[in-house]
Amino acid sequence: MSQRKAKEYRRAMEQYRGVVEDVDDLKRRIGAMEARHRREDQLEEIRRRQARREAEQWEKKRKESMEQARKIRAEERRRQISRRRINALAAGVLVVALLLALAIRAMTADTAAAEEPEIINASPVAVLTMPPDTWSGEGEAPLEAEKIEEALLASGYFSLAVPMCYEYQDYMRTYCEAYGCPYPLALAVAETESRFDMEAVGAAGEVGIMQLNPGPSGSYHAELEEVTGLDPTTPSGNIAAGCYLLGKYMADYKDPHKAAMAYNMGVAGARNAWEAGITSTDYSAAVVEAMELWEVTVNAWNGT
Repeated sequence: MSQRKAKEYRRAMEQYRGVVEDVDDLKRRIGAMEARHRREDQLEEIRRRQARREAEQWEKKRKESMEQARKIRAEERRRQISRRRINALAAGVLVVALLLALAIRAMTADTAAAEEPEIINASPVAVLTMPPDTWSGEGEAPLEAEKIEEALLASGYFSLAVPMCYEYQDYMRTYCEAYGCPYPLALAVAETESRFDMEAVGAAGEVGIMQLNPGPSGSYHAELEEVTGLDPTTPSGNIAAGCYLLGKYMADYKDPHKAAMAYNMGVAGARNAWEAGITSTDYSAAVVEAMELWEVTVNAWNGT
C-alpha cells in the first residue's frame, strides 16, 4: 500500500472513530434524558397519588365533621324538647297540687269560714299567672331553670371556678364531648387566649373566647362555619370551632404541646418548628400548665 493510501486510510479510521464516539455520547445523553424523564414521571405520579389521598382524607374528615355538627344540632333539639316536656310536667304537677290544696282547704274549713266570701278568692290564680316580663313561656320556667342549674352545679358539670356563665360552660362541655377535645385543654386555651372574654379582639383580627383568626377575606371562619354549622363570631360558634380545632389536633398529634402549637402557629408553622427540633413554646407551656390546673379543678365531674 502506498503511503498516500495509508494516510487516507488512517484519516478515514480516525473520522470513523470520531463518529462512533459521537454516536456513543449521543446514546448516553439520550439514555440519561430518558432516565430523568422516567424519574420525573414517577415523582409526578407519586405527587398525584398523594394529592388524591389527601383530598380523599380531607373529604372524609369534612363529612365526619358535618355529621358531628348534625348530631350536635340534633342533640340540642332533643334537649330543648326534653326541657319543654319537663316544664309541661312541672306545670301540670303545680296545677294538681294547687287544686288538691283548694280541695283540702274546702273540706277542712269550718262553717263560719266557709260563709266568708274572701276565703274563696283568686289567690291561686295569681300564683299560676306568670308576668310577661318574667317568663315568655319558651324554654325553662325560671324556677325550673334554677333547679336544673343547682343540680348541675352540685354535680360538678358547672363550676364557680370557671369564669364563664353557665350557658358558655354548657357550650364548652357539649362541644368538647362532640369533638373529642379534653375539657381542661379547652379551658386552658380560652384562658391563655382571651381570659374567657367573648368581646376580645386580637391584633390580627382574632375574635372571641377562643380567639379565632378570620383568615384572608374571612376564609378560615367560613371553613369553620362549614364544619360546625355555627357562626364563629357567636359565643356558641366560637367555642364550637375552638373545640373542633383542638380535638382535631389532639387526634392528629396525641400531645397537648403540639396541639397548642398548631392552634397558635397554624399547622404549617408548627411543622416547621418541629422539623427544627422545637417541640414546645412559651405559649404551649402556658397552655399545658393551665390545663393541668384545670384538670384538678374540673375533673371531679364524672362526665369528663
